[in-house]
Amino acid sequence: MAPPPSSRLRDSEPNPADARARADERLKAAAGNTDAKVDPKKAAEDAKLPIVSKKETYEAGTAPHSPSSWGTSIDTPGNGRVTVGNVGIGTAWVPSARLGGKGLVRVGFLGEYLNINDFPVRNAANIRSGITFGASFQPFSWGEIFVGYTAAANTNNRTSPNLIQALGDLTFGIKASNEWAKGFHAGVDLRLLTFSGVGNQGIDRFAVGFRPTVLVAYDVRALSKSVPLIANLAVGFTFDSTANLVTQRLNASEEYALGINRYNRFNFGASLEIPLPIAVPFIEYSLAAPLGVPNGILTGPDGASVPSGAAMPQQLGLGVKVTAIKDLTLLTGVNLGLTRNVGLGVPATPPWNFFVGASFAIDPFQRGETKTVEIVRERKIEQKVETAKARIEGTVINKDTKAPVAGAVVQIPGLLPSATDAQGKFRTLDLGEAKAKLVVSREGFKSAEQDVALEAGKAAKVEIALEEDVKKGLFEVATTSQKKSIKGQVTLSGNGTVAVIDTVEGAAKEVEVPAGTYTAAATAEGYLSQTREVQIPAGGKMPLAFDLAPAPKKMLVIFKGDKIEILQQVHFATGKSTILADSFDLLKQVVDVIVRNNVKKVSVEGHTDNKGVKAANQKLSEDRARAVVEYLVAQGVDPKRLDSVGYGDSKPIAPNLTARGRELNRRVEFIVLEK
Repeated sequence: MAPPPSSRLRDSEPNPADARARADERLKAAAGNTDAKVDPKKAAEDAKLPIVSKKETYEAGTAPHSPSSWGTSIDTPGNGRVTVGNVGIGTAWVPSARLGGKGLVRVGFLGEYLNINDFPVRNAANIRSGITFGASFQPFSWGEIFVGYTAAANTNNRTSPNLIQALGDLTFGIKASNEWAKGFHAGVDLRLLTFSGVGNQGIDRFAVGFRPTVLVAYDVRALSKSVPLIANLAVGFTFDSTANLVTQRLNASEEYALGINRYNRFNFGASLEIPLPIAVPFIEYSLAAPLGVPNGILTGPDGASVPSGAAMPQQLGLGVKVTAIKDLTLLTGVNLGLTRNVGLGVPATPPWNFFVGASFAIDPFQRGETKTVEIVRERKIEQKVETAKARIEGTVINKDTKAPVAGAVVQIPGLLPSATDAQGKFRTLDLGEAKAKLVVSREGFKSAEQDVALEAGKAAKVEIALEEDVKKGLFEVATTSQKKSIKGQVTLSGNGTVAVIDTVEGAAKEVEVPAGTYTAAATAEGYLSQTREVQIPAGGKMPLAFDLAPAPKKMLVIFKGDKIEILQQVHFATGKSTILADSFDLLKQVVDVIVRNNVKKVSVEGHTDNKGVKAANQKLSEDRARAVVEYLVAQGVDPKRLDSVGYGDSKPIAPNLTARGRELNRRVEFIVLEK
């Protein structure tokens, strides 16, 4: 008996509990016995076979928006968890310009506690606890709506009464932000603040405030995946009327307990996050500089003068977000006060403040999660050796990238299939034939077949390249003029594909291309060319028709290699950048020249005469050049192919001494930068 060779079989099951029965069916089908019934005993034995590999994947559209970061690599994008901070998306106290997925609801809380002696004045014992409940909803990919409710209790032997409670402080806010470049986010945060009266939650006595903030965030992983770092910056102002909540004079302990600010403030906040697997350590700094302090001097609790800059609140926060559980992020840390001086009118800064919180993400619009589990098992099969037999050993690679393809099924009709390992390698059972046909398949790739010649007692070495299965869409291409079909040509460029389609009269032509975005250009003899950007989804079918205008008998636009010359000026409203309608046909001829000559880059230059103020002429020339670019873009020209520049009256082509000379100087020119 020969040593038992190994064979690998694959199970792909939505539910792993069904793998036992289905694996046996597949094994029998692979052996050519598709009508055989499942043997329960054999299925139980198969379920005990050692597992070579296992892979779980989500079906499209069902993956969680906020997955666990347990076991992820250091460069996984999801490690930089987007969570609710004090109020709204951010770290603990610094809001962030980064946003999460559209449609997500986030709820969270942040609790605070401190127990300090000799604060805010000597011989005072202060205990404070507070909690903020926050909720955030992201209706758009670029926008967030949030609300926060805060309640706090402060005990101090220097206040009257010793226990002061502040209940019902509310924050309502909206945030708009966008990723303007890879990793770079910027936006604005607008908050309405309401502060309830002392010891109650009623609306008869409350103060209001407004806090506009500009936000910037940058994810360094956009430059280097090996540097997990996210920087956040928040700059703004706070305007509030909390001083109106009290009428009597307060001491420093009472102002701190009630959170009374008698001055508007300039706010600055910055934070750094380190998005590691499981945990995200962060550090943040914030200050609130009082504005409008007379002569910049506050009065201290002992009556001494205190510079407002020395008493303004400054804090350094150290914390960590633990993100190991799906949809749930836990938060804890401590704020360290950087300000030791106390000035009346500005709440004192405690030496330290402990905080703890949690944030939970909910997607009310998501379908239920559906997993597919791929299992590769290994079975030992005993065979009798009658004669020296051959086998096949090989590697399966990606045809384009040359990378190994793991999990590919390698099958010889009538025999058990094999599966490639992590290095894309496989080995068949011993074979008795002189040749064999290999059939290789893998999800996401086109199947491949290869005939292999065998020699008894030897292993045939093969390498099989699989081509990725590119999803395609279908364009129905046609050219018309005044809704009547004409003969022409349409060129599609994009996704590494250039397709030239000759259209005919009477019917649209179907063209299959890889799904994606294309630049389409249509030309026809005797007609003005057109261009526009089009997009075709995978499996989609879309009409692509161009209705071309007849070319005039005498063209007013000529291509001269380094310049597109126009024989008639572009007309604008007097003193404005509005293009007059009699120039539309002229600019359509410019589009025709750009398309027919495949011009890669054009600079649109604006010029004026010397009448009027020089600065006004400069701006007018820039606006007119920009207006022409906008018209060409509206006609379908890719904006990346166009630049605009204004020269004012600095480049005349005729003396400005006569009306004719000034007319010649008021012009638009088209300079070819790249052919």
